[in-house]
Amino acid sequence: MLVRRFKRLFWLFALLLAGLQLDAQTSDKKTELESEKARLQKEISAANELLSKTRKDRDLTQGELRALEKKLKAREALIRNVQAQVRESESEIMRLERDIAEKDREIDQMMQEYAGMLRQAQQRGSTEQALRFILGAENLSMAIKRMNYLRQYSEFRKEKVEEIRLYQEAQNKRVASIEVERNLQKELLGQELRQKQLLAQERALQAKALGALKKKEGQIASGIGKKRQELAKLERQIAAIIKEELRKQRDAAAGQTGAKDVGGGYALTPEAAALAKDFAANRGKLPWPVERAVVLQTFGENAVPGAAGVTIKNPGIDIGTPAKSTVRAVFQGEIASVVNVPGAGKVVLIRHGNYFTVYSNLAEVFVAKGAKVTTKEAIGRVMEDSETGASVLHFELWMNTQNQDPKPWLN
Repeated sequence: MLVRRFKRLFWLFALLLAGLQLDAQTSDKKTELESEKARLQKEISAANELLSKTRKDRDLTQGELRALEKKLKAREALIRNVQAQVRESESEIMRLERDIAEKDREIDQMMQEYAGMLRQAQQRGSTEQALRFILGAENLSMAIKRMNYLRQYSEFRKEKVEEIRLYQEAQNKRVASIEVERNLQKELLGQELRQKQLLAQERALQAKALGALKKKEGQIASGIGKKRQELAKLERQIAAIIKEELRKQRDAAAGQTGAKDVGGGYALTPEAAALAKDFAANRGKLPWPVERAVVLQTFGENAVPGAAGVTIKNPGIDIGTPAKSTVRAVFQGEIASVVNVPGAGKVVLIRHGNYFTVYSNLAEVFVAKGAKVTTKEAIGRVMEDSETGASVLHFELWMNTQNQDPKPWLN
């Protein structure tokens, strides 16, 4: 009897553990999808803020069209996310239905076993018959065994009743969970339909904007030429500042114990080397230079909307952000330079050992050359275009005299 009870408890525990593990996996997947959904909704919200200033009496600018393109991609990803959630919900419903059917069979079997116990109890009859069963033993030892058997049998019946009750309670919860999942599925399908409707509207807006820009292709090409000149001038100034900063650090490191050679004929003091090591260790973890951001142009070649085959090479990334957004340092360091560059507004360059971060297109600056800054410390405010209302931060990252793609460095 005890062995049988132990086996029952063991398998009951094993089934419960397996169910919990499956529930945990389902919960993890749902959490992952919800997290991605929240990120995409945040990206769409940021793009909406950039597009909210677009006046109805003018066409979209190239920057606004890029924001719209990012919004379309985020919207498409959001639809795929909702569809994945629907599939996950359907899988959960099917799992619960299979589980309910299986547990129904188990409950039926337990009820049959319990009915058998009741029949056996009825066959034994009254307390008087049970007493005769005990007293009919051949000896005292056998009588004690028969008493223990009857007591254990009675306890086992009580346990069986409790086991059936727990199974039925769990079954009721599963049935309730199916109702919750079906309501969630209905809500998700509604979200999918709404997102598809918005996507269709945004694609129509994109087609209209591209058509309008197509008519200005020559003007756009001319503007791109000017933008290339501005970027080239900015890069020359940044490169010159960085070379001078590296030269100063090399001179300061000369003869110092623990100075580190960083290549290119440059060296760092032990303190600067430690800062550079910390910066490098935070690749992929650096905070964004603005709180709300949409990457309008990535590092490297970018297609120009409205001008077929025309591209512009970006030495950093262009980040669209709400008007008057505060710009912050992505890591601790020292302000190496604050300059004004026509077409790029105010520019702040921060040194992190032999790494440098550059923040341009600022309307105002809160720091001065030589100041020490901490991670996320406010250093300025983004400039707003007087005609379009666009606020775009140009952000670069350099190691020695070579600029890097900043995006893999950001969290």
